[in-house]
Amino acid sequence: MFQNLNKYDFLLIVTLLFVVVVSGYYYANPQARSLLWLKTYPIRAELSVHQISCSDNSPAWLADILKYQTRNNNAPANQIAYIDPQGQLHHCENGYVGQYPLISDTVTEDTRFRYASVTKLWTADAILSLVRDGKLSLDTKLADVITDINNPKDARISDITIRQLLSHRAGFDRYSVFGNDMFGIGKDICPNHLQALNNITLGFTPDSKTSYSNLGYCLLGEVISRLNGDKPYTDIIAQQYDFADTDLRFVSNAAMADEVFYNYVETGITGVANIYTAFDYEGLASAAGLSGNAVELAQQAHKMVTKSSPNVLSIDKKAQCDFTKIAECYGYAMIPYQANSTLPMVYYRDGNLLGLSSLVAISDNGSVVGLLSNGTSNEGVDGSNKVKMMLYKQISD
Repeated sequence: MFQNLNKYDFLLIVTLLFVVVVSGYYYANPQARSLLWLKTYPIRAELSVHQISCSDNSPAWLADILKYQTRNNNAPANQIAYIDPQGQLHHCENGYVGQYPLISDTVTEDTRFRYASVTKLWTADAILSLVRDGKLSLDTKLADVITDINNPKDARISDITIRQLLSHRAGFDRYSVFGNDMFGIGKDICPNHLQALNNITLGFTPDSKTSYSNLGYCLLGEVISRLNGDKPYTDIIAQQYDFADTDLRFVSNAAMADEVFYNYVETGITGVANIYTAFDYEGLASAAGLSGNAVELAQQAHKMVTKSSPNVLSIDKKAQCDFTKIAECYGYAMIPYQANSTLPMVYYRDGNLLGLSSLVAISDNGSVVGLLSNGTSNEGVDGSNKVKMMLYKQISD
């Protein structure tokens, strides 16, 4: 049958067979398909790097940050907004809205990104507004507001204060089954089963150490609700921060029409296939539920820091922070860092979910930076800290 084939026809048949076999393999093996997609990232990154747009007279370092995020932190789409000490707004964007470059729309300053844990700024600011208005104090006990806490088996829970919740020092250990219920770990406590607080044991004595807790910020969201006539937290925040005049919105278990694609690929067989349904967004509303763009993020943060004390830059003296280290040592909303006493203090609030990261940096000199990315660093915290240090050099002058 093949004896009469010339070399050209033979090569064509072999090529077609190879294409069919390879295509069949990747079609039938989603894990292999995902790994192949990951290997294309350097190409996609360079296409995104060459698709940077900046507002007039923006500092060159804004684009440099986006290039670094794209090439080093798995983020092919990014936005950065900078309000300088004189109050001037600058911004840059790069990449594509959809999964595939070139055939997708380019990212603009209006493209929507999820804010992840940067959402906590709004929760902290709303709580601190209640404190300034005399409706609450930093030493108010959680049990005085959330009366579902009435007979806890761990008596320490009755003494948890608003101050401790804000600064992640309330005793909820994120690595225990009760410390972080955003991934469906442990029992569903907040916001729908608050009476379960009576049945848990804290991971540590409040104020004895710092341990990041989304549960703590969900409880703060409930405090806001209880002190506003039990209105839903999301409605209160949307009204208080004039969402009707912005593109800020709370997210749900589905992508919004104007939302960027997130650079997450599941390469295992036990991981998360759908990042939108991986979380309980009702429980996460006050901890990681907001979305918008980097310009709005910077502008809102800029307004927050102009408010009287205590505000989102305030620091709890009980935390005994070493400001020369970027560590999980929280004020009432942000992590303070100061390389030495001659330089300004810079405050950070960052966040990560599957395939996305967010960051706000605020300097004592009035500078504010908002950075949103559709990817996360392979280096985890170390990768995030490298970006923080890059920003520190630019906004601490």
